[in-house]
Amino acid sequence: MDILNFISWIKGGRYSTTIPTNAVTVVGIPNPNRDDKYLPVTVPVSAIAGSGGFTHYIGELFGGGIIVQVWKDSLGVEHGLVASLTNLAISLQWTVLAFQTTLIGATAQSYSDGLTNTDAIIAQAGGATTAYAAGMARLYLGGGFTDWYLPSQWELNACYNSANIVNKILGPTNGFASDYYWSSTEFNSTNAWLQIFDFGFQTNYSKSNNHGVRAVRTF
Repeated sequence: MDILNFISWIKGGRYSTTIPTNAVTVVGIPNPNRDDKYLPVTVPVSAIAGSGGFTHYIGELFGGGIIVQVWKDSLGVEHGLVASLTNLAISLQWTVLAFQTTLIGATAQSYSDGLTNTDAIIAQAGGATTAYAAGMARLYLGGGFTDWYLPSQWELNACYNSANIVNKILGPTNGFASDYYWSSTEFNSTNAWLQIFDFGFQTNYSKSNNHGVRAVRTF
């Protein structure tokens, strides 16, 4: 069975007269009355091998920033993680001085939920300011959006995994630096997790240390 007949087969031998969202038109159904022997047929993008059915892609300028991760949930709804178009800081403490040795606890220790972590850090600090990493990220308004936050440990790793693509698009000035970046994931009362973009591994450092800040948001 060739690819044209296969596409015809998956459509049950029918063709659509309207083009649905996220679909493409190809030739498919055999028709001996036509010179080209095939009628055009409309199929979902997801039916074409290798497409994955995604609308967005890593490296796309979208949502006020640049996409670093895309996925679909259990219902098939597409989501993505967007990083800010530039570093918000290259040397900033994790939290304010008064709370650099005070535990926040479970609400700031998620590996995957950076927004919850960020809001917990800000609540302990008494409000968002640009004097510390979580506050700086939360106050960012790139693209007019107000839902930016400091990435969690796993979200920061997604930024690292896409760094090569991002840097080819944004260039050395606005791309990810070969440096240390704070995550919003607390380790203990004195330390928080960060990622070293030179080598990719993560470790925890003192909350009083000054490191890079990159904001993210989801769609």
